[in-house]
Amino acid sequence: MRRPIPRRGRDNPLRLHVGVLGLYLLLTVALTWPLAAHLFTHLPGVPQWAFDESTFVWNIWYFKHALIDNLATPLHSALIYYPLGIDLVLYTYNFYHVLAALPLALAVNLPFASNVTLLTATLLSGYGTFLLVRDQAGRSQPGFASPQAITLAAFVAGLLYAFASNRAVYAALGHYDMVTTQWIPFYTLMLLRSLDGKLSTPTRRRAALLAGFFFAFTGLAEMISALFLGIFTLIVLLTALVQNRRSAGRRAKLTAAATNLAITGSVAFLLWSPALLPILQAFRTADFGLKGWGDALKLSTDLLGWFTPTVFHPLWGGDVVRELQLVQQRALNPDLPGFRDLNTVFLGWVSLALAVVGALVWRRKLAAWIWISVLFGLFTLGPLLQINGRTQFDMDGIATTVPMPFALLHFLPIIQANRAPNRNSVLLMLGIAVLAGYGLLWLLSKLEQQQVGGKWAVSGVALAAAALILFEHLALPFPLSDARIPAVYAQIAADPEPGSVLQLPLGWRNSFGVFGPEETLLQYYQSAHGRPMLGGNISRAPDFKMDYFARIPYFQALTEIEFGRPVAPDLLAAAAAQADELAYLYDTEYVVLTPPIPDRLPYATTWQAAWDFVKSTWPLEAQPFWAQEGIEAYRVRQAPGSDSFRIDLGEAGTFPYRGEGWDAAERDTPYDTNAIWATAPTSRLFVPLRQVEPSATYTVRLRVRPFDYPGSLAQTVNLLVNEAQEWDQRQPLSLGWQEISWQIPGSLLVNGLNRLDLQWGYTAAPRTVTPGSRQIGTTGVELPIDADLKAFADGGFMALFDEDGEQRDASAGRRGVNVTVLDVGSGAVREAVGFDTTANAGESAKLAAYLAQTAPGSPVLVASYADAWTHLTEEAVAALRGVGADVTLDGLQGQYFAVVGVAGAPSGSAAQSVDAADAFVRVSLNRDRRELAAAVDWVEVMRQ
Repeated sequence: MRRPIPRRGRDNPLRLHVGVLGLYLLLTVALTWPLAAHLFTHLPGVPQWAFDESTFVWNIWYFKHALIDNLATPLHSALIYYPLGIDLVLYTYNFYHVLAALPLALAVNLPFASNVTLLTATLLSGYGTFLLVRDQAGRSQPGFASPQAITLAAFVAGLLYAFASNRAVYAALGHYDMVTTQWIPFYTLMLLRSLDGKLSTPTRRRAALLAGFFFAFTGLAEMISALFLGIFTLIVLLTALVQNRRSAGRRAKLTAAATNLAITGSVAFLLWSPALLPILQAFRTADFGLKGWGDALKLSTDLLGWFTPTVFHPLWGGDVVRELQLVQQRALNPDLPGFRDLNTVFLGWVSLALAVVGALVWRRKLAAWIWISVLFGLFTLGPLLQINGRTQFDMDGIATTVPMPFALLHFLPIIQANRAPNRNSVLLMLGIAVLAGYGLLWLLSKLEQQQVGGKWAVSGVALAAAALILFEHLALPFPLSDARIPAVYAQIAADPEPGSVLQLPLGWRNSFGVFGPEETLLQYYQSAHGRPMLGGNISRAPDFKMDYFARIPYFQALTEIEFGRPVAPDLLAAAAAQADELAYLYDTEYVVLTPPIPDRLPYATTWQAAWDFVKSTWPLEAQPFWAQEGIEAYRVRQAPGSDSFRIDLGEAGTFPYRGEGWDAAERDTPYDTNAIWATAPTSRLFVPLRQVEPSATYTVRLRVRPFDYPGSLAQTVNLLVNEAQEWDQRQPLSLGWQEISWQIPGSLLVNGLNRLDLQWGYTAAPRTVTPGSRQIGTTGVELPIDADLKAFADGGFMALFDEDGEQRDASAGRRGVNVTVLDVGSGAVREAVGFDTTANAGESAKLAAYLAQTAPGSPVLVASYADAWTHLTEEAVAALRGVGADVTLDGLQGQYFAVVGVAGAPSGSAAQSVDAADAFVRVSLNRDRRELAAAVDWVEVMRQ
């Protein structure tokens, strides 16, 4: 018979909680050492990696700069990705981190504010888990263990969650959003209390209210973590439903649970909605969506990694910089052995052993936590199982892969935005911590029941477990990056003249790639000077944002040099010829050349060549005004310029002046005139001006022709100057080419880069409004898809296009005559066959027989390849006439031919081409899917 555990006095709640917080604080300081010694000057992060830590500190500054200093939205910035600017809606903002750190940033400085907020997150992660385990264990098993044992087990559980190595790795990589996890255990505690029928209704309602707050705080820190909590909630509910399916009063319990969940959801939505609603709206824009799998395989956890200490462990770890370089090499060569990414999720041997004990002993009570640990553990492994970097395995001679449950999440809207499977570790490690806490509690209760060693033995075992867990997850010394801003930026900030800054290394980065070796540390330096800068880091961006810079020869050449790749002479010449123009357009006042960070590739080995290129091409003053700390900073020699400007958009070289809303063509000739199509409701132009007179009146003129079609509406256009919302003078456009103008006050213009937005009344896609026909010749039969056929010496191609424009090859690809039969209803390929009539007459006989047995009414595509006429026979040619072709044996000699016909149609009814060079046939609707507003020939700005 189990003996009750004696109670030893009363708890002093205040002293207990202060003591627990104090111990967690001491551990936080010790296990992040030497951060506490550099709170004002350094940040957690490896400087040889992505400098994401600088992103989160920049966030604090920019939020204040936008919202407080300029009363503008913090969800857009014109200061990075200059001159385009960038939306920060799907950016990893970590609003909670920003809001919590902002008072300290105003009182002290940005690094101190970020560091204190981050350390507090670690402390509260432990404390929240302590409260969670202590509450759940203490109320569910009265008399099973003493309050001392429950408190010690809960403390160790909190210790495991707060100091698990996955958090240290995320901090070292600068992923502060995945370290701001403190509200997750608080939410789980309040959710479980809100669903606990043993508590009073007011207590459960208060818990539901608090759960809503903690859910919102989690979402404000990282949207993906909020999605994790949604999955967690679903698992808890399903587990409860299964376990209580036959319990008394089930309907009343369900009603109470639904009410409390509604309270939680309402509070969470109310608090989170200022950030959540713009995010959901942005997800509706396909251009922001996840491209493919988004490096999900690389960002997965290797199964071996679960049992391998991280590279940051002082005893079992290794050279962090070397390992990061290997990660980069494996990205280029997946055949290299080893983990594809830094090992993020080490479960810990003692931690896992205790968790297994807890799961086995309390498998019914902890069913939800077991499922959470298992599912989120599997999710960390990504779409395919990896073992030491391998995803393919030999199964008795068959190469195979092992799909994992994460692959299912990829196909769920919004949830698929989590492109990094290893991030599921924030819930996995909470599950492990809770299970381990219960496992330790079981061991401690056994000691108490056997009365072995008294309370000192209980404390000793708990202390040993804590020490072993801390040791296996150790990450010391904590890697730090220098956050001191060079003094040159204070000098730049003191200059009253506006203008942008170009810095080396120069690059642009989003979550899916880089153009140039972007260094976010330079974006953080913007907090000292506040000027627009070329380059920047963003989480999600429309393709145009990267493509804009990638299409400019100067940036192409500089990027190639920064990556150490050879640059073609014609590209170098084009870049050099463009430098003065770009400096004037972007109003670049300063160029700052920063030295390399040791071992940070590729800039560490290419910086001198990049410096030399910029100094030899950009219009710099002869001598730097700053040459200290390894930095060279130059003022830019600006041309005097004028307050007039004209651009012929149809000419080559105008792309840098075109922002969003224009066709991507370098030059075009719509309506037989060199012009560029406006392809969005708003089309932006960048206009450089100097010597603007605010009291003068300026004329903006353009030559324009609206896109018109039968039944089209009358097009209109409005001009918005530098986003001055009070200016609204919409003008109607007539058919044909015309010149229109606006008179604007000089006060709307600036000395430097101006943004002129042409706002159109409507756009329309030619394919939609002038679709044309897919009728096959004169057969009366229409193809359900688009088709292009081309026959020539080196191929017989057949390309089919669906309604989204996706292309697929439909040809058998054989020399001779290729025949493809389509389904008349869907356009699906029934069969694609080839007959090598270049080889022998027997193939012609097979061709004739095949066409003769084709079901009448079926669309038939025919394309010759090479000298298909060599062994054609009269019988084969007659069979071609049987699908509507108008051909003769003599007429096909020395000719290539392409035919789109219908089986059983009369000769001469097919669409065909016969040519000695190449034969091409298109049966298609209008292929132009662009949304067109108008064609613009030229634009000019002049003072009256």
